[in-house]
Amino acid sequence: MFFVPFASRCWREMKGIACIVLISFFIPVADGQNSMINRDSILHYFDQVKRATRENIKIWDKDIYGPIMLIEENTRVIYANEPDKFNVLVATNGYYTGVLPKEISFQNTSLDWNGKTWATVVLPLSPDKYRRLDLITHELFHSAQLSLGFDIRGSDNYHLDEKDGRILLRFEIEALKKALRVSRLSQAEEHLRNALIFRKYRHLVYSGSQLSENKLELLEGLATYTGQMMSGRDKWQLREYLIERLEAYTNTPSFVRSFAYETIPVYAFFLYQKNNSWNKGITEETDLTEFFEEAFELDMRIVLPSYVRQVAEEYRGREIRDEETLRYEKHTLTLNELREKFLEKPRLEIKLEDMNMSFNPNNPISLDVDEGTVYPTIRISDNWGILTVTGGGALLSPGHVWVVVSEPVEIREDEIIGDGWSIELNREYCLEKNNQGNYLMTKKKNR
Repeated sequence: MFFVPFASRCWREMKGIACIVLISFFIPVADGQNSMINRDSILHYFDQVKRATRENIKIWDKDIYGPIMLIEENTRVIYANEPDKFNVLVATNGYYTGVLPKEISFQNTSLDWNGKTWATVVLPLSPDKYRRLDLITHELFHSAQLSLGFDIRGSDNYHLDEKDGRILLRFEIEALKKALRVSRLSQAEEHLRNALIFRKYRHLVYSGSQLSENKLELLEGLATYTGQMMSGRDKWQLREYLIERLEAYTNTPSFVRSFAYETIPVYAFFLYQKNNSWNKGITEETDLTEFFEEAFELDMRIVLPSYVRQVAEEYRGREIRDEETLRYEKHTLTLNELREKFLEKPRLEIKLEDMNMSFNPNNPISLDVDEGTVYPTIRISDNWGILTVTGGGALLSPGHVWVVVSEPVEIREDEIIGDGWSIELNREYCLEKNNQGNYLMTKKKNR
């Protein structure tokens, strides 16, 4: 499994400081692939990335090459292209190595650790040069984004787990696929305008969705565009790669945090053909939907439901509605089971104090905007210890105030075990049972 970290805190160690600062990129690798790296290839990989960023300085008028950490998932061994400021990493054969403290959740992200902001990538790397450069330069964008003027954070998009929200996003995805498949730019732009009609109507149906979607698209869409442009693919290779991604995206369990990796790169592919400096006009205040509407000359007429239904017939409208209706029926049963598990049955409720976490952005399940989101797999470290969920899920409340897991089955002084989860417990903390029969995490009282 592969997770993407998010955090709102810094972890202070005697040897340094770490803070996971961004949501980031997700590229799966083949099952069973060993996480170990061929150490003879490390310098070669770093040199490839350095060359790619320098050859593509014009994308942002800045060389985004900087500190990089490649990390083995199981051993937490680090391979870095430069030393940390506190000299924890040891020079070895032209690169630097060490072990990341266990309290730090990590995956493909941007990570503040020991005095530097690192592009962090989990091993193994893809054997494909394009995918490898794509991933690492994506993370380098995140490391550099503050200096590029993007001080932004992503947001959840709960409406994309609802039936109509998913339908309208899938219509948009189908239109983007058709835009990529046609031979003339004028034909492609007609499909892009239809994609924007579905997007515009989605924003009308779900109040506030234009803002929440825009935040994630600014954060991850621009990073994905940067990685794909620096990967070395030519125009035709990139087009086929984008089609491949969109074809696979329908099978993604959840669109809530994953859609931005797919939408923005397609609009950007065509914008680049009109103006290869288009992205330099984007700031953290830009509304990307409005930007695209102007760029592709979308008629700003009122979008009526009857017109949306009519246009949708060109994009597998009836088939997608039928598929999503069937999913909705099954998904409703899943939601009811999860609400019973995390909101009604005996459980462990943990107040989050100073946490960081890593999770898979492709599978969160939104219960309700007021109830929170269930993460089937997640890792959270906090003052009370380290929670690792490998199955069964955990409910994270809105605003990341509480995390809830099922009732513990075994409680020890330094470890708590449940169905599909475990906590490595800080000995200053313990569990107490309240009047409702639920467990709470509390700090031990001084005696």
